Amino acid sequence: MEYVDPGYGTVKIEDVLTKEVGYMNATPRKSFTSFETFKYASVLIIKAVPGIGDIYRRGEEIYNALKAVYTDLSNIDPYKRVEVETKYTYRDFYHDLYVWDYSKTWKYIGYSLSRYYYRIYGMWYFDSKIGEFRYNVEYYTHQNGYPPEVIAKAPNYMKYNVLSQLAYEAWKMGRTYYETY
Repeated sequence: MEYVDPGYGTVKIEDVLTKEVGYMNATPRKSFTSFETFKYASVLIIKAVPGIGDIYRRGEEIYNALKAVYTDLSNIDPYKRVEVETKYTYRDFYHDLYVWDYSKTWKYIGYSLSRYYYRIYGMWYFDSKIGEFRYNVEYYTHQNGYPPEVIAKAPNYMKYNVLSQLAYEAWKMGRTYYETY
């Protein structure tokens, strides 16, 4: 195998996506006196999570999102209590920064960290067809083929030229470089 020296100071950026982790309760479970009240309510979904901020949804949007997966939601008794909750899961996205060093190896210089958030909806409702309360949840996550709802971006997210320059400068100064969302 032929050895190729990329040259001292050459920067390499490796993109790394972690697995989905964590379940952040976006809101405490919200209770509505009836399904009809829920459908027309605006629901504060999440507040003060880094990179997301506040997101408002209509109850009808949550219901339609769940109904697309669970057809038995059409049996909801419109006059019974309904409870909804929203959670988020996330996966971290790293731009790992390396520079070809005088030791003729890739020296780790640091990273740029962003975070991908995926929503999870849950709803308690009274199923009139079977005569009892049911709970259904839908995971709008990467594992189920959904893109992130929100990306909490680092200052230089996907800016490879800028990150290369920052990594090179950090290497020349004998430092590391880290940035996060």
